[in-house]
Amino acid sequence: MERKPEEQLEKLRAEGAEIYSISRLNTFNQCPYQFYLNYIKGEKGINNCWAILGGALHGALESCVKNGSDESIVKEAIQKELDNLDMLGIDFPRDKDGGSVIRENWIANMTRFADEWKTPKGKFETEKFVLFKVGENQYMQGYIDLLRFDGEKEVTIYDYKTSSKYTGEHLIEAQRQLVIYAMAMEEFGYKVNAAGWVFIKYGDTSWLQKNGKTGHKVSEWRKVGSEMKNYIRKDLEKLGYDEVDIEAYLYNLIVNNSFDGLPEEVQNKYKTKPYVQYCDLSEETRKECFEYIRNTIEKISEYGDEENKYEPCDIERQSFFCNSLCGYGNTGKCRYYNEYRDKAQETSDEMRDLFG
Repeated sequence: MERKPEEQLEKLRAEGAEIYSISRLNTFNQCPYQFYLNYIKGEKGINNCWAILGGALHGALESCVKNGSDESIVKEAIQKELDNLDMLGIDFPRDKDGGSVIRENWIANMTRFADEWKTPKGKFETEKFVLFKVGENQYMQGYIDLLRFDGEKEVTIYDYKTSSKYTGEHLIEAQRQLVIYAMAMEEFGYKVNAAGWVFIKYGDTSWLQKNGKTGHKVSEWRKVGSEMKNYIRKDLEKLGYDEVDIEAYLYNLIVNNSFDGLPEEVQNKYKTKPYVQYCDLSEETRKECFEYIRNTIEKISEYGDEENKYEPCDIERQSFFCNSLCGYGNTGKCRYYNEYRDKAQETSDEMRDLFG
């Protein structure tokens, strides 16, 4: 009988094994002092709105696949957690003018996603626990959000994300998690056909082009209508609609952010589904991932339990992270952020005294 994840980890730790996860290593590289507070000192931080809402979405999507729950629970989970945040006084970050645009945009994107979400068909497993050996007595652990079985011994790996799409350096950083998942599944004897992120924030609109190829337009869900406006205009012109009717159709498209209400032949041309971005599983990527893991673990071992070695991130450059994403920045538990905030307040007071 296969051991439960907790039992496997408990047994390995009893044998002196070191257990890591990509998120744990990323925490160290993002801010060593945050790592110290969390993993060395054992201080509890507070979850931000992104983590709380993301967790609720993950849970609802998992329930749809695993338990066959009605898809309406996705929208219900979003609203329930928004209500809980309001009750607890946990808010979204404010925009530059102090407004609530960030909150409004998030709700618009996620609500439209929930309206469009259809539970995938086929054989799937959710929250698949994986454990992969990376050193003599060192392991990486993780949970795959969604594992699709493409055949008896073939799989595709998916990870739900509520963040923005990955590009550049962020793409390299993010794909390490999927690389670990892929290598772990290969250890289990599976061929991994692909691994990617389901970006909940975005819709992927597709249509068949004249050359037989499929066209794609990836947009935030709240912008699907406005970003497809020019394509729809051309379709309506080709169908012979006059300018007055075209403008009326386009107005409804943008205001309602929906293809509903367009002529049937136009509606049927376009399909929008959640956007999936696939990562690179090449040998070069795997090598980079191993080097990252090895180098980070070596640094953590070198630092040990000595607090003074765990310096903070560059607070000046990463003030948004410290203020909105870190679980310790606004709790008073991060002495470095306390010093930064006190200094900023002193400067503000001096300027006010100087200029009235």
